[in-house]
This record gives sequence, C-alpha cells and structure tokens, in this order.
Amino acid sequence: MSERLSTVVLAILLLAAPAARAAAAPCAPARAGLSDLGYSAYREGGVIHGSTVDVLAEMHRRSGCAFQLAWYPHGRLYAQFFNGSLDLTGASLRTPERDRHGLWLPYTYTHFELLLLNKDAGKFRSLADFVDRSKARLNVTRGISYSAATMVQMERLQKLGRLEYVNDYGVVFRKILAGRAEGTLAPPAIHVLHQRQFHMLGKMTGTPFAESPRAMVGMYVSRQVPAAARQRYIDALRAIVGDGTVQKIYERYLGEEITRRIFSGGVREILDAMPAS
Repeated sequence: MSERLSTVVLAILLLAAPAARAAAAPCAPARAGLSDLGYSAYREGGVIHGSTVDVLAEMHRRSGCAFQLAWYPHGRLYAQFFNGSLDLTGASLRTPERDRHGLWLPYTYTHFELLLLNKDAGKFRSLADFVDRSKARLNVTRGISYSAATMVQMERLQKLGRLEYVNDYGVVFRKILAGRAEGTLAPPAIHVLHQRQFHMLGKMTGTPFAESPRAMVGMYVSRQVPAAARQRYIDALRAIVGDGTVQKIYERYLGEEITRRIFSGGVREILDAMPAS
C-alpha cells in the first residue's frame, strides 16, 4: 500500500445526523488521522473501519461536528499531527511530546501483551524474563508509545539483535509468517484482528507482562482547533463514555469477554481524567 495520504470521508456515517447539526452552530470539519491499529482502525475494501471510527461517528451524531478521515503509516501519523496537518488523532496513549501539540481526551483502556508463536511461548512473568530466558525475535511498529520499563527491555533486545522496528502491524505479521520473527508486542484489540486476517488464531499466545500495566487511551485534539469545537468534542465524548456507548462499540469488535476485561472497574478513572474544557 502506498505511503501517500489516503483520505476517506465517511459520507454516510458522518452526514447522518441532521438533528444534531440543526441544534448547534456549524462546526468546521476536522482532519482526523488514523493508522493500522487492529480493531481500533483498519482498512477493508478501501474504507476505514474500527472502534475509533465508530466513536468519531457517534461524536458527530451528538455534536454536529464532522470528521474527515485520513490514513497514514503509524510511523508518520504523529509527524503529521505535530506539523499541523491533522486536527485529531485516535487511539493514542498520552505522552509529554503529544501534550505539547494537543489536548488529550481519554475514552478507553489498553494493555500490551507479549504475543508469540506457540512454539516460542512460555511462562514469562515479565518482558525482562523473556529477554533472559528466550531467544525469540520480536518485530514492533514505529510510532507506538511504550512504557519506560518496556523500552528498557526493548533496548536490551535490540542490542541482542532480537528486535526490529517496522512500519505497521501488517508488516509485523507478514514477517512472522515468513519466519523472520517469532512475535510482537501489541494490545488484544490489535493482535486479535491481525491473527484473524493472517489465519494465525490458535497458533499464537498473548501474555500480559509486568512492564506494561493497563493504561488509558484517548484522542488528541490539536490546539489549533477552535475552543468551541474542542468543547463540543469533550461534551460528546464524556457522554459516550458515561452512558456505556463506548463499551457497546468495543463489544461489536472484540466480544463481551474481552470488552469486560478492558473495562473492568468501570469508567470513572476515564471520566476523572477527561478535561473540563
């Protein structure tokens, strides 16, 4: 697939809320950047799908603000956001660098798993344990934000010649199939879709690891977006999280069991972390 920008305007989803549009003043369409993140965002038949797309569609329905979706390799997505080419990014972990360019609006949780071919999987309690007790190689994607503790172990792996960075998870799984890697680091929302697409279900094992505790995920809204529009995004997203809509969206892609694990303990932590304006 070309690395050139591919923009998809979700005309049906994002123009289907006349009541919401009539209730509020016009809101300029925002440029939303997405990339290959499993069930959070994926392409099928040239159309972008995923839980992030559904969240944006619901935000449009409630706020009247439209979103134009643009697809990027993950390694380029934040470069586009930082240089002002994008108004919004989805499915983002919070980092100080991203905070300098945008306002973070959390709406879900995630945790990374060590995903390995069954023949290489073991009872690794931590990523450090995996580094010490295995010879398996990992491919990981550029542009992903990992915890500091995870990065320490990734650096150890790289020095041992057991870790390689690639552009996206599609490349990761193609290289695993080609025998050039034995696994990756990814949340269930990402690796479950790719296991299905590459016919790897039942052939790989995902294990949580100590260096990557559960974290909140959200969208970044550029500080160049007018304050009134940002407030409409916040109000809509707060309602979507608070009334359980976001869980229903995740159930459509991941099923009840995985969704229940993701949102165990409820959404109060997310609502408390969401900015007031």
